[in-house]
Amino acid sequence: MTCIINGETRYGVWGGCPQGQSEDPTRCIEEVWPHSGGWISYQCCRKRGHGPDGLYCKQHAKKHQPTSEGD
Repeated sequence: MTCIINGETRYGVWGGCPQGQSEDPTRCIEEVWPHSGGWISYQCCRKRGHGPDGLYCKQHAKKHQPTSEGD
């Protein structure tokens, strides 16, 4: 689960790790889940540079494209 703690985005926050992991500013900000079916999320490992404000990787930027009005 992603949370904001003291103004900082944290990934993988849960009861066993209440502080989670801090955001890596070089990596995509998308929250992703393990392929193995685990229940602890983490920050995408791909580099940023695409999508809104250049915060996403090329793959996740596709999910965050602006929609045009009237469609």
